[in-house]
Amino acid sequence: MAIDAWLSTFSVIAVLVALAATRIAADAILMAAMAFLVVSGVLDPAEALVGFSNTGVMTIAALYVVAAGLKETGAVQWVANGLLGHPDTLKKAQLRVMLPASSLSAFMNNTTVVAMFIPALQEWSRKLKMPPSKLLLPLSYTAILGGTCTLIGTSTNLVVDGLLQSEKGVALGMFELAQVGLPMLLVGGVFLMLFADRLLPRREGVIE
Repeated sequence: MAIDAWLSTFSVIAVLVALAATRIAADAILMAAMAFLVVSGVLDPAEALVGFSNTGVMTIAALYVVAAGLKETGAVQWVANGLLGHPDTLKKAQLRVMLPASSLSAFMNNTTVVAMFIPALQEWSRKLKMPPSKLLLPLSYTAILGGTCTLIGTSTNLVVDGLLQSEKGVALGMFELAQVGLPMLLVGGVFLMLFADRLLPRREGVIE
């Protein structure tokens, strides 16, 4: 292989090792790898920064601003507290978690939705005397599945849309992915309702 190929391979391996074995922020690791490739001459500055002009990447950046605004104003916390209610069984509690989480994650970043629900779920599970371990994983999975239903539900969809636009001239519609994402959400939700109680561990107390 040419020296550029060796350097690129080394960079990919180094990034994977650093992500798996260190606590360094992922963005810092990736920016360091990009800087290394620029300094070593594998990429010129224009090639290194071309991804920042991708429409999907810029849309993700805008959505982070929206998500931060919703978090700071307490809007999602208010929605969570209003929708969770006081179910009397674990399955009803899981359903109360999955419905708003999947709906919100279709229009917000999945990680943000999960991060904002966790404190509410911990306090809520304490009041209901239910183990939070039975609720947190369904929250995460349904947030992921809900994000597959719309173009802006997950950053991956936006990046792929940006690549399709630049390479093929094809743009995805806002709800075009729902024909695949919605059946996945329904199947995943039913599976969690049927088996989550049996498969998930019962750990009492609030997770720090």
